[in-house]
Amino acid sequence: MIGWLRHGESTWNAAGRLQFGDRTPPLTRVGRAQARAAAEALRGAPYRVLLTSPAVRAVQTAEIVSSALGLTPVLDARLVERGRQETVDEVRIRILAVLRAHGDDLLLVTHGDTIAIAVELLTGRPCPVPGNADLISTAPTGLNGGAASLDLPC
Repeated sequence: MIGWLRHGESTWNAAGRLQFGDRTPPLTRVGRAQARAAAEALRGAPYRVLLTSPAVRAVQTAEIVSSALGLTPVLDARLVERGRQETVDEVRIRILAVLRAHGDDLLLVTHGDTIAIAVELLTGRPCPVPGNADLISTAPTGLNGGAASLDLPC
């Protein structure tokens, strides 16, 4: 199973600002509460690796979730959100590289656009960009299986 968790609300999300490649906006109080709720929902889940985008908002979310899973977050720059000049195909290549490097039973804390592209890549079905702290799950490596949506109609 591969879990995809969008970071909690950041200060820029709350202000309605696009973040693109800016890694600095931290979680808001609401975002930390969202991450705690996700941690409780994930408690005891059978993940063996917790990967996170290096963006502050994703790292903070992963740190909160890590305590419920007993895992140490590992930074992976390939999980950043889509850059202004980056194509969707380039994001797909990054996602596949992460999955090939780490296999199954992963929880990936990343960004809504990255998750939507990953789910579409792995299931062949369009997926809307998930909301703050939304979680979805795909079958192992996702290449032959469908997605089991926990919070999203993907």
